[in-house]
Amino acid sequence: MKKYIINIVGIIGIGILTLWLLFGDADVGVILDYFTKLSIRWTVVGFICIGLYWGLETIIQHLLVERMQKGNRLWNSFKVVMSGHFFNAITPFASGGQPMQAFIMMKQGIPLGTSASVLLSKFIIYQLTLTLYSLVVLILQLNFFVVKVKGIIYFSLIGFTINLGVVVVLIMAAFMKERAKKMGFWLVNLLHKLHLIKTSYLSKKKMFKQIDLFHENISEMSKNKRLIVRIGLLTIAQLTSYFLIPYTVYRAFGLKGTEVFVIISAAAFIVMFSSCVPIPGSSGVAEGSFFLLFQLFFPQAILPTAVLCWRIITFYVPLCLGGVITALPNQENRGKIKMQTGI
Repeated sequence: MKKYIINIVGIIGIGILTLWLLFGDADVGVILDYFTKLSIRWTVVGFICIGLYWGLETIIQHLLVERMQKGNRLWNSFKVVMSGHFFNAITPFASGGQPMQAFIMMKQGIPLGTSASVLLSKFIIYQLTLTLYSLVVLILQLNFFVVKVKGIIYFSLIGFTINLGVVVVLIMAAFMKERAKKMGFWLVNLLHKLHLIKTSYLSKKKMFKQIDLFHENISEMSKNKRLIVRIGLLTIAQLTSYFLIPYTVYRAFGLKGTEVFVIISAAAFIVMFSSCVPIPGSSGVAEGSFFLLFQLFFPQAILPTAVLCWRIITFYVPLCLGGVITALPNQENRGKIKMQTGI
């Protein structure tokens, strides 16, 4: 708990420092004046978009749980989703979300094996969908941003390559299990020689177990292609609702003239940049990326305020709400839970 508190304080500190650098010598009164002039309608639409982002993920979570274990409450799925966002926000590389989600699901009466299978299935589909989404954005909009923003191609390719690398590892673990184990064996030995891990035997044992679990999960999931397509479409809608938030901020300032897809593409680039940085909540990187890209669409005078609005909707409100919901009790499952087999 102490570690998480330190992370939260660090996130707030980095956020304040970044905002101070962005605002510079701007008059606080002028900044507050911009806030009072925001369109209430478009601001509400922005919060609706982040609500849709949570809601669609809740539906995905619930569909996967219900497929394997009947009787789980929708509220419990929502709590798992929000706790994941909270712990992803306060841990490096968003590494704390899934372990905490598995723990909460166990508290809700879902066995660890089922929890791991659900979370792994969701992660696989999300990562594949995000990579394909990013590929489409790169193909359609990279030329526009390359001309407008110097050096963006390097950041874009780095971010896309890392996401693609994750997908390649997933595919290897799914369809080339023994080769994946050999590669993992070599990697563990290398990390052990570099003194980055203490016990190579335990690390290898854990890695082999994860690869076996992943392979088994992919095999089960492939039996229900209709559910995979359904969740894939829901994930596309979830990502789109998130990428639409900068557009709602843009319109909230009374700005017009930029196509929606261009701003959605800029938001997708931000996700590609910030997901590669091992800072809790990507603090500083997310704000800087927004500032770099959205200076193309926002007047310089209001850009820092726009960054703050976007960050409030996409990070600080979810951080606070996720912390509160994580602390709330689970709901009792409906009757006796009925176990299912397969994904």
